[in-house]
Amino acid sequence: MRRFHRSLAGSCLAVILFGSVGACTFRTDEPASGMPSVPVSAGAHASPSALEAARAEIDRAVERLEQIHPEPFHAIDRAAFVSELQALKERLPSLEPEQAAVELMRTWALLSTERDGHQFALPLDVDGEPVLPIRVYEFAEGVFVTDAMQPYGDLVGTRLMAVGDTAIDEVLDRLEPLVPRDGPATVPSFRPLYLLRPAVLRGLGLVDSGPVPVSVSGPDGSARTVELQPVSGAEFREWAGWLPFHGLAPRAELRHTRHTDPNFALEPMRDGEVLYVRFSRVASVPSGAIEELRRLAAAPQVERVIVDLRQNTGGNNTTFGNLLAALGDPSIDQPGRLVVLIDRVTFSAAANFATRLEQATHATFAGEPMGGGLNFWNDVTWIELPDFPLPMRLAISTRYWEMAEPDDPRLSIEPDLPMAVTAADYFAGRDPLLEAALEDAGGQR
Repeated sequence: MRRFHRSLAGSCLAVILFGSVGACTFRTDEPASGMPSVPVSAGAHASPSALEAARAEIDRAVERLEQIHPEPFHAIDRAAFVSELQALKERLPSLEPEQAAVELMRTWALLSTERDGHQFALPLDVDGEPVLPIRVYEFAEGVFVTDAMQPYGDLVGTRLMAVGDTAIDEVLDRLEPLVPRDGPATVPSFRPLYLLRPAVLRGLGLVDSGPVPVSVSGPDGSARTVELQPVSGAEFREWAGWLPFHGLAPRAELRHTRHTDPNFALEPMRDGEVLYVRFSRVASVPSGAIEELRRLAAAPQVERVIVDLRQNTGGNNTTFGNLLAALGDPSIDQPGRLVVLIDRVTFSAAANFATRLEQATHATFAGEPMGGGLNFWNDVTWIELPDFPLPMRLAISTRYWEMAEPDDPRLSIEPDLPMAVTAADYFAGRDPLLEAALEDAGGQR
């Protein structure tokens, strides 16, 4: 059993992921020119003054990066990064706005190839920006549509085969360099955030303006192409709800796909032999709920406590101390008795909590490697680039969090009981990971 390295005091993790809150607060630097401007044209239509304003914003972004990130070039040599940005500035006259935005995403992501998965480059107008009217998830069998706005409801359950004329595997490969990450597991978690944005698809040269053609394969193997009419980001998030871009769409049979309100729920299972603890968002757990956890776990028939952190993107990591203490009590913390379920969406403060559990208890971990790291950069400040060809905002990390030992080389927790997420199980409403935790818990009982 490892002992954790730092106390909980003084931390409030922060990131806004396309309308889904992964942490409790964030800061925004005021743009030099005030309110966001109307997007300017790039290429031959851009005026020299507009191009110079965009270049000046890039320079200010680098200056701010070096001012507030304690180790801004931990993932890339400074000279190499500045050279990439200089090349982007020189190419701006020949780039369309979407191309410029994608190049900025790619270049900014060079700062975040490991342990810095909160440093996004995103469009500034998240409410008005067009979004595809579907939800997708990368399952073991491929990318599937998990939900769809009308009139595209019959796409639910189909496998995405191509975007435009490009096969989906190549689309995913071209999206990968845009993704900031704590480690490899962050990529399949965050990649759908870019896949659903027509501006990104156009910037990569995958589609033209207007409706986005996608080719899908049905459960019976039938193939068809559908033209998706984008909707506004605000309309999409209002329809999709919790984790709209990168989470699993809710299914009534699957507990971990539901956003529990409050964020903490207890459920005795298997005639009281198992206590299931759903922690869907890292926020304060009332003392009464903690006492109920202790009371239920102390019942003589309880053989196992399962803590489900799947689809938990984080929150405020100053709030889980009482839950950590309760789960670390000797009555619960015994080999094979405490099982923690994680997946690629387990991120930020949720990854902090999982790491604390790993360091301080005998917990068995099951599922997928976390999208979040053990030790990573966070507490981002956002800066705005309203004069960029497509107005953008950039996240800059300001603090390094060590939840494991400082020299721990791992980028995620590798589960003791690994299990991939399949489309076949999801659409059938099956949860084989929970069933395995109920029955086996990695071979320990």
